[in-house]
Amino acid sequence: MIYILIFLIILSIIINNFSKRYVLSKVYYYREISKKIVEIGEEITLTSIVENRKILPVTFLQIIEQLPDILEYKFKTIHYIGRDFLYHTMTFFILPYQRIKREYLAVCNKRGRYIFGDVFILGGDFLGLNITSKVVNFFQEIIVLPKRIDIERNLIPYGDYYGDLSVKRWIIEDPTMIIGIKEYTGQEPVKNIHWTSYLKYGKLMVKQFDFTYENTAMIIFNGECVRPYWSEIDELALENCISIIRSIGEIFKERKIPFGFVTNVFIYGLPRKENMIYPSLGESHFYTFLEYLGRISYSISFPIEEIFQKLKNKNFISTFVIITPRVLNEYINYINSLVDELHKIILISYYDENLNLISDKIQKFTFKREKDGTFIS
Repeated sequence: MIYILIFLIILSIIINNFSKRYVLSKVYYYREISKKIVEIGEEITLTSIVENRKILPVTFLQIIEQLPDILEYKFKTIHYIGRDFLYHTMTFFILPYQRIKREYLAVCNKRGRYIFGDVFILGGDFLGLNITSKVVNFFQEIIVLPKRIDIERNLIPYGDYYGDLSVKRWIIEDPTMIIGIKEYTGQEPVKNIHWTSYLKYGKLMVKQFDFTYENTAMIIFNGECVRPYWSEIDELALENCISIIRSIGEIFKERKIPFGFVTNVFIYGLPRKENMIYPSLGESHFYTFLEYLGRISYSISFPIEEIFQKLKNKNFISTFVIITPRVLNEYINYINSLVDELHKIILISYYDENLNLISDKIQKFTFKREKDGTFIS
């Protein structure tokens, strides 16, 4: 009997030393996220998969995941003071060649780009005397898109000089409405020549639309709230501006109007100068546009005046839509300099300060306020 006991003890020591050496060998961890781009409030499923691909069991296996702290998780997480992540811990006894799969639900109620960080794996030996650990560099991200904003409900023409007409109608005009004729300059499509007027006036005339068939728009987003830009960030104003941009982009897409997007704000996950989407149409173009909006940060890459200067002579763009938290004094001359016969300029400012100094040739809009002075959310 004593020999059997001695044999079992020796065998246990051998197995324990062997398991201590190979406890995390051929142990693999994977995480799947059901959707990488989601709407605010949309649930996502996080799937954690652990595999033991060896003949030895792991009597104690612990997985610690770093999760973005902005998400709301429908499972228990721990927050350590001073850390930007929440930590989710899973503990297993995993058999040889076993695969364990667990699913969890999470939701995010704020626009942005969120990173799932490294994963820590801890394994105990056969007798539970030693712990071995390793770190898996596991980078994943999700993009939460901005909410949609009803343009009619949230915007008002500055000074209300358009009367009761639809705000949407003035921002994105009806491409089929003919408002008159004008002299042909050579830049208009030949199909728009009004031949009857040629017989009457003896010179080529073209139909003048509220919005030409060949129109191309560029949405310009300025993220500066004050100068210097780092001294104050108005998060509410910025988020409402980004939501308005999404709503305008969706209308352009619906009406098959080619549009682009450019900003002076740093976009997470992209090189610092990758801040422009050239005008185009199609699902892929629109998908990229939405992803840019989700990735937008609050950090300014360069002054907005650089964009105004760069786009001033872009004659292939007929409409500039400028969205900004406020019109600073430094912008006034640059915005007014965009006015010419080839471009239509629309300016949307969250606050109405300095809009009176902007040319009347520019269509100006600001956000509606409630009776108590607060903005409609």
